[in-house]
Formats: sequence, C-alpha cells, structure tokens
Amino acid sequence: MPNFISCPRIPARCWYAGILFLLPLIACQSGEFTRFEDSPVIDRLLDAAPHFVANTDTEPERWVATTRLGLPNDSLILGKSSHAIAIGDNVYLSEQGGTTIFAVGADGYLRRKIGRQGQGPVEFTFIEGLEYNGSHVFVLDENRVQVLTETFEYVDSFFSVDHFLGRFSVSPEYMFLRCPGDALEGAWLICARSTSPPHDWIPDIELLPALDLPNQSGENGHVVTVTPDGGRIALAYMGLPFIFVYDDQFRHLRTIRFEGKHVQNFQPSGFPGAAGIELPAGAEAFTQVFIRTIKFINSRYLIADVSQREGGDYIFDVSEDDYRLAKKIIFRPMNDPEEREDIYADDYLLHEEHLYVSSQWHEYVYGFPFNLE
Repeated sequence: MPNFISCPRIPARCWYAGILFLLPLIACQSGEFTRFEDSPVIDRLLDAAPHFVANTDTEPERWVATTRLGLPNDSLILGKSSHAIAIGDNVYLSEQGGTTIFAVGADGYLRRKIGRQGQGPVEFTFIEGLEYNGSHVFVLDENRVQVLTETFEYVDSFFSVDHFLGRFSVSPEYMFLRCPGDALEGAWLICARSTSPPHDWIPDIELLPALDLPNQSGENGHVVTVTPDGGRIALAYMGLPFIFVYDDQFRHLRTIRFEGKHVQNFQPSGFPGAAGIELPAGAEAFTQVFIRTIKFINSRYLIADVSQREGGDYIFDVSEDDYRLAKKIIFRPMNDPEEREDIYADDYLLHEEHLYVSSQWHEYVYGFPFNLE
C-alpha cells in the first residue's frame, strides 16, 4: 500500500501537502478521540488536515414535511424513490433499481416518463445514480454511465461498474467514480473522469485510498459528493465516522469527525464479528454503515445522513475555513402526528425554497422549507 498524501500525484500542486503537514495537527481536534480502527491508512488521512468535530449528542430538530412529490391520482407512486435533480421548473426522480426517470412539474404532477428497460440509448437496466452538472444529465446504470442533454436526448455512454460506490457525483469538469480495476487490489477508490467527450480518466486525480482493515468485507464502501461549481469535494468511508473535504485543487482541507455517545457505542464490524463474538471457520464479518450518504446541496451546505436510530441528518456550513454545524435534523413525513416514522435519506435536492428528501422506504419525495440564514 503506497503512502497517502493529501495531494494525489499532481506534482505542480504537491507543495501544498507539505504545508498541511506542518499545521498543528491538534487544531480543532478538541474532545475525546474515539478510535475503533487500527489502520495506517486512516492514521495518515487523519493527520493530513485539521479536524472539525461534530457532536452526535447534539439534540436534533424535528422537521415535518410541508409538501411532497408523487401523487396517487397521477400514477406517480415510486415506492422506492432514489435520486433527484432539478432542471428549470421540473424535478426529475429515479426509482431505486428502476428503469424510468419521472419528470415532475412545480405543481407536483407527472409531466413525463423518460426511459424504459433495455440496453440502448435512454434505456436502463438498473438506475443507480442521477446527476446534473448544469449542462448535461448523467445516469449511472448497472454497468455504464449515459450522458444525456437537458431534454434527455442521448449524447454518449461508457462502461462503468460501481457496485462499491454509494454515490457518484458530477461537477462541470469531472465525474467522480470508482477507480478502474479491483478496489480491493488497487491503491485508490475514487477517480475522476472528464465530463467532456471522450470522457477519459484523469490519471492524476485519485482520491480515498483503499483501506487495510482485516475481516470486514465492506470496509471500502464509500460515498463522494462535489459542489455544483466544483469548488469542494467531500468523501467518506461508509463504515467510519469521518468526512474528508478537499478543494478544487484536490488538497485535503479539513476532516469532519463525528464524536459522542453514538460514535463510542458504534460497532463497525457487524455480526458475527461484532462484540467479541468468535467467527466460525470460513465466516466473514461485514461492515456496518455509519454514514449512509453525503451530498453538497449547494456550494455552501454539506448534508450527511448518519444511519442509526440515535443519528440524524447533519447540515454543515463549509463556506468558511472554520466550518460549523448548521443543523442536526430528523426528517418526518407529512401526517405523522405521533412522530413515529423517520425518513432515512437516499438523496437530497435543494430546489427553490424546499429541501426535498427521497428515501427508498417512502412512496413520496418529501419537501421541507429550507432557510438557515
């Protein structure tokens, strides 16, 4: 495993990595440091940049949806809504593992259905991601990425297998996808591809080193998100309580580190390898998910879904160098007076004055008034 540096093999820019290592490594690292992994790779990442500590003991606000997309009388009950983008006044929704993209107008009614099952242009077998970079739509299918116009006309496609990637993300210049080859044998997990034809890999942009943790089959599951302008990139291993934030020159600026009882009680290795239980011969533990997804909802706010009952959705303001936790939220659907049902997000969309949250466990995409000023 090669040594990790915060500047991923871009010689003209690597001078900055030395500056990062000269920063006081304890800056912003107040509070008890919970560690449950023994990994030189993680150690190097944590040493590379100052930390912002997010306290998981913070009491969350409970937001109840005021609007929703998906109307029963319009045959738009998704059942497993997954990803969402907005182009103009319309919102476009994909169904988890489905073959259709739904265009929904400002009134919430279905305007158009896009795609069908198949392997041709604007045909899909298993939609795993939907992104828009201001000029083109990118659809991550089971084994390829299709590039479409804003009106969903076919432009191009290329082969891509991203089974270990919980989210891919697109900026005006780059698509951030799983690196080519076997992630368990390679050194890096996330690589960049050009959004311009012929959509070649960018060899110097490699992020998030493969982990060296034993006995956990899913330790290299990861998520990535980039701001709409490409100015910030955030990455996370799904089984660990850290988010690593980079700038548009791929310099590791800050690590968001979760701390508190929720982290201290978290067991990253799932049954049968958890809590000191001896593994049967030939059995493998699995990695429990701490961070389900992360997303920049605009160039200022990063949202992360921590997927435990004691968790919540954390919105970070990354517009300043010192960062801050803007809100910790538990999202509730409409008409839930007893507050028994949380929304575990698959995707977020900030559109006009609402933050829309999709979840494969809900038939609607719920909207919440959004104003953190």
